Amino acid sequence: MRQLRAVALRELGSFFHGNVGPAVLTAFLVAVGLFFTLLAYGYSSLSQTVLASPPGPGNLINLAESLFRPLVAFMIFFLLLLLPAVTMRLFAPEYRSGRWDLVASWPVPDVVWVLGKWLGAVAVAAVLVAVSSVYFGIVWIKGSPEAGPLLAAGWGLLLISGALAAWGVLASSLVPQQILAYFLAFAWSLMLFLVGNLRPHLPEWAGRLCYEASFFQHFERFSRGVLDSRDVIFFLAMTAVPLAAAVAVLEARRQPVRRRLRLWLPTALTFVTGVAAYVIVDAVPWTADLTSNGRYSLAPQTMQVLDELPQHLRSGAPDADGRWPDAVVVHAFYAAADPAWRITEPLLKSFTQHSSAFRYEIHDPLEELDLVRRYGVQVPRTMIVVAGDRYRTLIQPAESPLVNAVYRAATGRRVRVHHVLGHGEKLLDSVAISGYASFAAALDEQGYEVSTLHLPVVGRVPNDGGVVVIAGPRTDPAAEDLAALDAHLARGGSIFALFDPPTSPGWTAWMARRRVGLTGDVIVAADRVRSAVGVAARTAVVVDGYGTHEISNPLVGVATFFPLAQALAAVGETDSTVYGAVLARTDELFWAETDPATRFGGRPAFEAGRDRLGPVDVGYVLELHRSPEGGPPGRMVVFGNSEFLNNANLNQGGNRDLALNTLGWLGREEALIALRGGDPLSQPVVLDATEKRILGWGAMLVWPACVGSLALGIVLRHRRRGEPA
Repeated sequence: MRQLRAVALRELGSFFHGNVGPAVLTAFLVAVGLFFTLLAYGYSSLSQTVLASPPGPGNLINLAESLFRPLVAFMIFFLLLLLPAVTMRLFAPEYRSGRWDLVASWPVPDVVWVLGKWLGAVAVAAVLVAVSSVYFGIVWIKGSPEAGPLLAAGWGLLLISGALAAWGVLASSLVPQQILAYFLAFAWSLMLFLVGNLRPHLPEWAGRLCYEASFFQHFERFSRGVLDSRDVIFFLAMTAVPLAAAVAVLEARRQPVRRRLRLWLPTALTFVTGVAAYVIVDAVPWTADLTSNGRYSLAPQTMQVLDELPQHLRSGAPDADGRWPDAVVVHAFYAAADPAWRITEPLLKSFTQHSSAFRYEIHDPLEELDLVRRYGVQVPRTMIVVAGDRYRTLIQPAESPLVNAVYRAATGRRVRVHHVLGHGEKLLDSVAISGYASFAAALDEQGYEVSTLHLPVVGRVPNDGGVVVIAGPRTDPAAEDLAALDAHLARGGSIFALFDPPTSPGWTAWMARRRVGLTGDVIVAADRVRSAVGVAARTAVVVDGYGTHEISNPLVGVATFFPLAQALAAVGETDSTVYGAVLARTDELFWAETDPATRFGGRPAFEAGRDRLGPVDVGYVLELHRSPEGGPPGRMVVFGNSEFLNNANLNQGGNRDLALNTLGWLGREEALIALRGGDPLSQPVVLDATEKRILGWGAMLVWPACVGSLALGIVLRHRRRGEPA
């Protein structure tokens, strides 16, 4: 160990005690600082655009995705250029000067020389990464980035630096010319980065081999914030194999030609061990998603559906031959050179690893013409989800719509959602802040058949087992409208009712018959009254106030937000035909404001004896046992707010999951009730002109100059002491 440390420190010192160290450090930081500045300016401009655009799932901007990932990619490119220059001087100049013959006579094993020089090169890379980490730290001053993706990217940078340095050590041990050693190391490392792009142009087995050998493929998960055992084993193997080969090269220099072949046996064993370890972890991988919202791991809903997939297949109808399918098969149609399969295939593969009842095949639409005609494929990036004779078509789906398509293909079920209009309800096609376009897109994504129901015109609710949505009505309903809704509930139908304050008397009386009081009192947050006037103080937040119910059980600890919500209350006499329970309520820091003058504006104040102190009820779940034929009970979920599902709020906290879980219960699809995958966190950061100047000059000039001056000062200090550079 003492010898290993001495060799490593010798190589590290020789780099930083000479002129090369300060120059490399300064140049590296200037280059990284330039790209960081450009990325930060672009991120600021994009943030301004996002903040000025209507809220929605597409208007999200994330520091880890839009700033850190591209910056890490640039750092990898610079390390690819610099590390071969660091490693080319490890063995090649000693060969050329003849000094290696003397060094080799020292009582130091060859493996120590190789590992020591490799550790010295890795230490140089670690220093480069460490000094550039200041750029990541700068972001914490203005934003709140996720720490997990940064930690994962840091580990990935160290692992890939170790692999690049190992191949550089091998190249330097092979030839006596430094420039040739640099060229060999750079060319081979570049090939390992790009080899995965050959996959679409090679036979399946060869393309798969190239894909699995790609540095880019295995570093990509690190850059997203995911630790994967396959990537760790890959980079460790890619480090161990060239180091073992470098040891064999050094030992072979002292052996006659006829004895050199056996020296490569440890290298072969290292290679075989690395391949075997990778095959094992590829079959049973371990992953850790370090993103704060777990957006790169399978969502609980996905795992729940896949776990129950065999039962879902048996619950559906058999095929034309009277047999139930044993698996759901996804046919993915992607052009040979389409890069989108890099995103799609890992998702499909994770599905297969979780359930044996799920399989997938990737087809080139230009070659599989029979399948293209059979399923009517019109465009590339189409997925056909097949279960027996049933299939569904998707275009480049994300995880949530894909797993819902799997569920619906397996069961053959597709619930209809009837959105009531005619009383001033929210509009599904409105992209305004208070509109429901995002909610409509979420329903379509989950596989629901959505239609509008003009109740005053039609006068009845279709008897198709669908869910009726009443979202924020502003005018009184006609008696015929209420009778149609009552008939729907009586035959076991379901209603999702959302009432904003103040609710018209007709709807209030209708809900009172079900023991739900729409009080019209606005819920106010006590801790926000002094710091904010307006909607902020009138946004009810539920975190731990969920009732014990299938809808809300997955949401415990997840915040949901209800702006301008009215307090609900149980009213009327006990009714054996109505079973009700609290679904969501606030904590003690809220109260129900009764003063008409301060319900919607001004600064409210709690008045003891008049206002109702929290906890305040926000949502109820009801089962109505009024079917004369003894059929299933009608189901109803009531919230004192419709704004939590509008375009501005649907993707806030757990609002989306609360709404979709509610629809899953109302549609009697309990298998879909779970948390879904999270969207990237929206983290806009806007820089003013002064901040841009400070950041630009600091990143491109001040910090590189400070580090370079410090390194130069160390060099000059050693020279004054007479120490060798």
